[in-house]
Amino acid sequence: MSTHIWTDLLGRTYEFEPYAAKPIAKLKISTSEATTFAIAEASRALGSVPSLPGAGVAAILYRSESSASSLIEDITIGPRRILEAEVAATDEIRDPIAERIIGNLEGLRDALETPYPATTDDYLRWHRLLMEGHPRFAPENVGTYRAQQNWIGGDAYGPRNAAFIPPPPEEVPHLMEDLAAYTARTDVAPVVQAAVAHARFEVIHPFIDGNGRVGRMLLQHVLAGRLQIPAPVPVSVPWSRDTDRYVAALRSFQDGDLNRWIEFAATSTVDAVRWMHSVEQRLTALIASLAERSRARGDSVAARVVRDLPTHPLVDADTVADRYGVSRQAAHEALTRLSEDGVLGERSFSRRTKAGRPRRMFSSTELVDLLNEIVTA
Repeated sequence: MSTHIWTDLLGRTYEFEPYAAKPIAKLKISTSEATTFAIAEASRALGSVPSLPGAGVAAILYRSESSASSLIEDITIGPRRILEAEVAATDEIRDPIAERIIGNLEGLRDALETPYPATTDDYLRWHRLLMEGHPRFAPENVGTYRAQQNWIGGDAYGPRNAAFIPPPPEEVPHLMEDLAAYTARTDVAPVVQAAVAHARFEVIHPFIDGNGRVGRMLLQHVLAGRLQIPAPVPVSVPWSRDTDRYVAALRSFQDGDLNRWIEFAATSTVDAVRWMHSVEQRLTALIASLAERSRARGDSVAARVVRDLPTHPLVDADTVADRYGVSRQAAHEALTRLSEDGVLGERSFSRRTKAGRPRRMFSSTELVDLLNEIVTA
């Protein structure tokens, strides 16, 4: 390790040693019997993921992963505020916290749509999508690597007593290129590659803020690219329910115990896939119940609204008219009918326009409750 000197805002001068990160582009890992078994179990679980249906379940998985990944960073709000942020117009009053989760969602979507393997430019773009417009984040730090030393734990004045001190800023660019080279390999089991890529990203800690969320986007990118998975595997959901174990497992990777981290990540993957199938079943049952309750049949506007609720849970006459190419009157009649059938409820948008009343929106209370439960339960 190389020793560095730090003088903090209180005038204290002391030595500190940043993490000495060795290249991993050609890393070979000898896994224990337990870790090898966990990798095999995770690989088998992931083999069932592509059978999941498309848009509806995928939309829920995207929202769940982005919400849980934000929750790990103590950024949490109810699902309705997130849904409102997704459909808010430019003239409606902003919800900065909801927009931070939407930024996570946009970065996650981009990560899964990015051709595998991602480059360092892709990592910067994901950070830009995550952090753009953050009210307390300097614009010059959005989508750029840090130019200063950072640390985790300790106090706000300097790295003394920090729990972890990432590599110096001048090492970040070449370490990120090395990481990109590792994630481009095809001779590593996808589960292992995704886990190591995420943990290594956290070791480098290349940004001033947003490292955990972008690092989890990278994990999703590797799994989707290597296995052709059409939606996120929401490992952030089990991690958000026990962040202490998640952080402790990451620390073990930093300390050189790769087996412990990989085994933890593999086991979490199995939990996430099991959770995915549970959500699929519950969502399918709920939409079937709503469809049966409604009087809508065939390919009517009302029937299409019900089928598309997982993708578009919050609607009004204008959005329905635009989405299905019908008149606003026809859209309003369809929503009114679904409201009369007890499928949708009408309520005021919590956002107000800068010059007038809030919009009247329709949603399924049962679906919103499910969205809240599947992440926080």
